[in-house]
Formats: sequence, structure tokens, C-alpha cells
Amino acid sequence: MGKHRNLQEMSDRELRQYGRVIRLRRERRRKAAAAVLTVFATVCIIMICAISYSTIRSKASNGFKYYTQVTVESGESLWELAEAYIDYEFYKDKDSYIAEIRRINHLDGDGSLVAGQRLILPYYSADFVY
Repeated sequence: MGKHRNLQEMSDRELRQYGRVIRLRRERRRKAAAAVLTVFATVCIIMICAISYSTIRSKASNGFKYYTQVTVESGESLWELAEAYIDYEFYKDKDSYIAEIRRINHLDGDGSLVAGQRLILPYYSADFVY
């Protein structure tokens, strides 16, 4: 098949051989495309896993946010609870932490608490619990 000839000038044997060559070329191209696609998909999956892992690691270094339930003792205030649970790496001041406690627990503006009342308080920990 070294020289190019018109298909109409080829014998049946030459046409069959030419057809085999064309089919082999198509098969090689298909296999090469499948291999490239497989490599591309593998690289994408590895990149997604690496990004996800680094995100989890960076969050772990900052700490994970959790919630705990506390029962209000007689005479306790939001200010005292905030003092016990606040993490200043995550809250700029006690007022912002108390505002979150109020929002989570649907407390009204005055923030008065009743002994025995249960509150949900956010806190941070470097430990990941699943």
C-alpha cells in the first residue's frame, strides 16, 4: 500500500487489505482516545481528592465547629456562658458569640435566662467527630 491509488483501480484482494488497514487504524485511534480519556479522568479524580483532602486538613487545623447542650443554672447569664465556651480565634468578641447563641436558641432581645432552661452553644475543637 505504498503508493496511493484510486479505489476503483484496486483488485478485490487489495481492497480487502486496504479495508483491514483502515479498520486497524480506526481501532488504534479508538484505543488511544480511550487511554487518553482514562488518564484524564484519573488525573481529575486525583486532583479532586487532593483538593478535598487539603480542605479537610485546613479546616482541621482551624478546628471543627460543634454544638453542645447546657442546662442553665440559677443566676447564670449569657455573658457567663459565653465566657466559658467562647473561642476568640473564631469570634471577634463576646457580643458576636452571644448574638449567635441568641439566634440558635431563638432568644428574645433581653437575653434573660431561667434556671433549668436548656441552650445550645457552639464551640470549636481540633478533633474531628463523625
